[in-house]
Amino acid sequence: MKHLRLVKRLSHLKEEQKFVEEVLLDAVGLSLVRGTLVEIVGGPSSGRTSLLLNLLAKLTREGEICAVVDSCNSFDPRSAVLSNVMLDNLLWVRCGGELENAFTAADHLVQAKGFGLVWLNLAGLPKAKLNLVPRTYWYRYRNRIKETPTLFVVTAETAVAGSASQQSFSLARNRASWSGVGRYKLLRELHVKMHSRKRNFGDAVQAKIEFDYSDV
Repeated sequence: MKHLRLVKRLSHLKEEQKFVEEVLLDAVGLSLVRGTLVEIVGGPSSGRTSLLLNLLAKLTREGEICAVVDSCNSFDPRSAVLSNVMLDNLLWVRCGGELENAFTAADHLVQAKGFGLVWLNLAGLPKAKLNLVPRTYWYRYRNRIKETPTLFVVTAETAVAGSASQQSFSLARNRASWSGVGRYKLLRELHVKMHSRKRNFGDAVQAKIEFDYSDV
């Protein structure tokens, strides 16, 4: 809980005027608007987690305090460090697979209003459970982060936020490259494609994720 003391007041953030309206991820050509609810969906090995680690690295390295609501305890701090995430600027909430705990934690974090990013990771939860979430929950998050510097990002295997999300992106794996022979191989490259589910921006964006095991 000590990390919560690092959260800045909204009035202080406005006085500093250090935040731009958009967060750019040059690696995939993605622009995310602050004060909005963003949905990123995709199956296993679609690049969903790598994208969020990239976003966490960018914001925590710039001194912002971020939060991960880990619904199924799948967040790996070591992978985050290897992705250049500053753990000193990160609050990690483990929910043990309890959907209610995840939404309660996200609700408290959104009300705090001092986080650069709140990531609600619902990947791994049964689709039947997620379908029971009232649409009003998502609109409540959307309204509470409006006109704040917070990005609220929800990830899942399928779309859950519906029309409440201002931006929604779908990721899919194209192909993977491996090194080594036999049963024990290392994943070296992951080629993914991403397209917007809200607007038509033309062809899907193609991206390549590379893995470096030199520090493992």
